[in-house]
Amino acid sequence: MFDTIGQRWIRLAAVCAVAGGAATSMAEGTWRGLLVAPEHRCSAYDSDDYRYAQSLEARIVAALGDIFSPYTGRCFDDARQTDIEHIVARSEAHDSGLCAADVATRRRFAADLANLTLASPEVNRHQKGAKDAAAWLPARNRCWFASRIVDVRRKYDLTIDEREVEALEPLLATCKSAELMAPDCTVPAGVGRFLRGWRLQLIDNGAFSRGARGARPSHDDDGASSDQ
Repeated sequence: MFDTIGQRWIRLAAVCAVAGGAATSMAEGTWRGLLVAPEHRCSAYDSDDYRYAQSLEARIVAALGDIFSPYTGRCFDDARQTDIEHIVARSEAHDSGLCAADVATRRRFAADLANLTLASPEVNRHQKGAKDAAAWLPARNRCWFASRIVDVRRKYDLTIDEREVEALEPLLATCKSAELMAPDCTVPAGVGRFLRGWRLQLIDNGAFSRGARGARPSHDDDGASSDQ
C-alpha cells in the first residue's frame, strides 16, 4: 500500500520541498514549529472539561466587527442565527496533546478568542464539525484559517498529523497575507440600519447571549450543547 509510514514521510517531504522546505525539518519531525505526530487519545474525551460561557459570543462579534461567518462571508441579522465555532475543534485539540493537560488548560483553550469565530449552524454542525484541515477547508479566508490553526497549535503546544501538514503547507506557501477579509454587511439606510445597530448594541450589552430567556440552545463544534 502507498500509505505506509515511510512512503507518507517521502510524500510529506516532497510537499515541503515544493513549497520551499525551510518550514519543515524532517530530521526533527517538525513543521512550522509544530511536532508532526499521529493523533493520540491518551485519556478519555469529556466535553465538560472544555466548557465555555455563551457570553463569549459578544466578544467574538466585537472582534469580528459585525455578525458574519469568515468561512462563507455570509452576514447575519442576529447572532442567534449563528453558532460559536472552534477553529481547532476541542476534540481535535484533545487528541493533539490536551488529553495530557489539566482541566484549567482545557477550559482556557475552549474560551480562547484566538480560536473562536462564528459559523452558520449548517456549516458548524453538518460540514466542518470536529474535522481538521485535512478533511475540511472553508470556502473563504483560507489563509486566515490556516494561519490560525498553526498559531493556536503553537500556543498550546499541540501536535499536528501528516495529513494536515500535507493540506496546509501548499496553501500557506501561496498565502500573501493571513488577514481576515470581512464581507460588507452594510444594510440600507433607515429602519433596517437602525434595527441592525440596535441588535449589535443588545449583543454588546449581553441581552442576546445564548443563555438569555427564549434563545435557542447552542451547539459547539463537536455537536453537543454547551453550558450557558
